[in-house]
Amino acid sequence: MKKIFKGKIFKNAVKILVSLGFIAWLVFKIKWNEVLFYLGQVNYWQIALYLAIVVSGIFISAFKWRMLAGFKGIHRPFGDFFKYYLTGTFINNFMPGFLGGDTYKSYEIGKKGNKFAQAASSVMMDRITGLVGATVLVLVFSLINFRTVMGNKALLVANALIFLSFLFDLFLAKVKSIPLIKNQAKKILPEKITEFFHELGLYSSDHGILVKSVMMGGVFSIVGMALANYVLLLAFGVHIGIINYLSVIFIITIVSSIPISINNIGLKEWAFVTFFGIFGVNSAAVTAVSIVSRFLQMLISFAALPMYLKTKKDRGIIEEIEEKEIGETL
Repeated sequence: MKKIFKGKIFKNAVKILVSLGFIAWLVFKIKWNEVLFYLGQVNYWQIALYLAIVVSGIFISAFKWRMLAGFKGIHRPFGDFFKYYLTGTFINNFMPGFLGGDTYKSYEIGKKGNKFAQAASSVMMDRITGLVGATVLVLVFSLINFRTVMGNKALLVANALIFLSFLFDLFLAKVKSIPLIKNQAKKILPEKITEFFHELGLYSSDHGILVKSVMMGGVFSIVGMALANYVLLLAFGVHIGIINYLSVIFIITIVSSIPISINNIGLKEWAFVTFFGIFGVNSAAVTAVSIVSRFLQMLISFAALPMYLKTKKDRGIIEEIEEKEIGETL
C-alpha cells in the first residue's frame, strides 16, 4: 500500500512539474494584455452556443460508452451513463491525481454484479476508440491538406509520430493475441490485470462494435472538439481556413490527451499556441480560447458536484479498487 501511495505521489509530482514548465513557457511567451483584450470581445450567445455543443459531445460519448458496456452485459439507463461520465469529468477537473474519473466510472457501472473488470474494459475501450477516431481524422485532413503538411516540419513530424503510434498500437494488439505471449503474461502479471486485458481483448471478437465505436469517436471529435472550438475562435474574432483548422485541431486533441501533466494544464495551451501559430494565428487569441474553453468545460462538469458528494461513502472502496485492480491499468 505504501509503495503504491509513494508511486502515485511521484507520478503526480512529475505531472505538476511538467504543468508548471508549460505554464512558465506561456507566461513569458504570451502578451497577457492582449489576452485580456480578446476575453472582452465574446458575446453571451456565443458562449451559450459553445456550451450547447460541448454538452452534445458529452451525450455522444455517454452513448458510445453505454454501447461498449452493453457488449459486456452491463445494461443501465442512458441517464446513468451520462451522469457518471459527467461526474468522472468533474473528478478529473477538480480532483486530478487523487481519485481518477475513469476508476469512478468503472466502479459505478460495475458494482452491480461485481463486474469491475468488464466495466473497466468498457471505459478503456471508450478512450482507445476515441483516440483512434481522432487519429483517423488527423490522417484524413492531412491528406486533404497534403501540400501544406509536407511544407511544414512541425506538421510533418506530428503526423508522422501519430501515424507511427497508431501502427505501434496495432502491432501491440496483434502481439497480445498470440497464445504464447498471453500464457507468459498470465504467469507474470497479477490475476486482476490479466482478467482486465482478457475482457479488453474480447472486443476484437466483434468488429462491428469496434467500427461503430471508432466512428462515434470521430463524430465526438468533430462535434465536441472541432465544432466547439471553431465557434470559440470565431467568437474571439479569429479567422483561419477551415481545411487548415481541421488539419491541426485533431492533432491538438491527441497531444492534449497525453498524460504528462495534471489535467493537461499548460499542455493544451501550448498545443493551441504551437499548432495554430503555424498558420499565423495570434498566440494571445488562441490562449484566450484555450483558457475560456477550459473554464467553460469545468463549469459544465461542476453540475455533477451533487452526484460526486453522494459517493462519499463509496470513495474509500473506489480508491482501494483504483490501487488494487483498475486504477493502475487505467
